[in-house]
Formats: sequence, C-alpha cells, structure tokens
Amino acid sequence: MRVTGFCSHGGVEEPRDARYVAINQDERFIVLRRKTRRSALLVAILFIAWYLLYVLASVFARDLMRHRLIGNVNVALVFGVLQFASTFLLARRYTRYSRAALDPLRAQVAADAGPPSRPARADAGGPR
Repeated sequence: MRVTGFCSHGGVEEPRDARYVAINQDERFIVLRRKTRRSALLVAILFIAWYLLYVLASVFARDLMRHRLIGNVNVALVFGVLQFASTFLLARRYTRYSRAALDPLRAQVAADAGPPSRPARADAGGPR
C-alpha cells in the first residue's frame, strides 16, 4: 500500500515508512494522541481562565485589587505572584500525569513498532 500526502511546501511527499503508518493506525497510539490532546487542552483552558480572571479583576474590580492585605502588599500583588505559582503547579501536575499515564503507553507503542528503518544513503560508497 502506497501512502502519500502533501508536504508543507505544497509538493507530494515520498511514501512513508510502513512502520509509521502502522503506528498511526494502532489503537493505543490513537488513545495516546486523544489523551495528550485532552490533557493539554485542559491545562491550557485552566491557565487562560485563571489569567483572564486576573486581567478582568484588574480592570473591573479595582477596589478589590487595591485592597491592602499586609503593609504594602495588596490583592493585585498576591494575584500576580499566584500567576507564577500556578504556572509551575500546572506544569508539575501535567508532568506527573504524563509520566504516569502517557509515557507507559508511548513506550508500549514504540516497543511494538521496533527500531526505525534507516533509508539508504546516496553516498553509501564509503569515505572519499
């Protein structure tokens, strides 16, 4: 079976290695892509929603954001620091999820696919 597609530069690409076609059609790989896409989308939505809450509160709830908590530390400053903390927390949670749920599945798919085949080199004649 000859599998071809369009390259990003507009031409037709060469046939793909059968190994990659088999991986792409493997049910575990499809599940892996779905889980990866879903978790990345969830993390992105959470981060953007949290950031928009900060921006919207800064614009529409100025009195709340100006409220002093301790000394010169106000709610806006705490929100800003929490933006950094939440970024690292989301990254850590995603990394832990990826290691626990995605990496084992990726390893199974890769192990079953075997080593990649090497294409014949044009200069296979040896050193000059």
